[in-house]
Formats: sequence, C-alpha cells, structure tokens
Amino acid sequence: MARKKAVMKTNATIDYSRLVKARDIKAQAEARARGPAEISLLQAMIVIGEEKWARAMAIAEDAAYPWAMRAALRGATMLVRGSETMDTLAFLLGLSPEETDRLFLEAAQVTL
Repeated sequence: MARKKAVMKTNATIDYSRLVKARDIKAQAEARARGPAEISLLQAMIVIGEEKWARAMAIAEDAAYPWAMRAALRGATMLVRGSETMDTLAFLLGLSPEETDRLFLEAAQVTL
C-alpha cells in the first residue's frame, strides 16, 4: 500500500522595509572607503604637521576672517566630515576632497 506524502503549505511574508538596496550597499562601501566620519583635532594636527597647521591657523586668526569661523576652529575638539568647520579647515589647508579623505583615513590610524 502506497503512503501519501503530506504537503505543507506555508505563507511567507517579506518585510520590504528591511531590505537593503544595492545603492545603499554601494553608498555604505564608499563611506567606509573614505574613512571615519569624525576624527579628533589632535589626530588631524599630527597628520597635517606643525608647519602647515601653523600657516592655516595664522590665516584663521586674522581679524578679517569671519569671527564665527575663528571661534569654531578655536573651540573644535573633533572634526566631523562635511561640517562647516571641517570645510573651512580644508579650505585653509588647501585640501582637495580626496586629500580630506586621506586626512581622515590617516588620522584615524593615529592613537593617542
């Protein structure tokens, strides 16, 4: 006598809100390749070097430079990628976006 196999019926529910899209994966990989989102000011100073840092700070301390940016640079302890403070510092140091990425990568390797 032949036995009948039991057929199980299942319903699957997919939570589409939890799916990661290919563009999100690519954006995450690009962000990781660019380095951390923030570094300490001291880490940046060590990588940049005393001479170049001093030249940039001399410009930043000029009274003709906007007061708010001078205050932001003086009070900064952390540098956050994409912040106005970091953008100003990159401008003062003459850093391209690629050089800014390198700064974040190299500074993250500095242990204090």
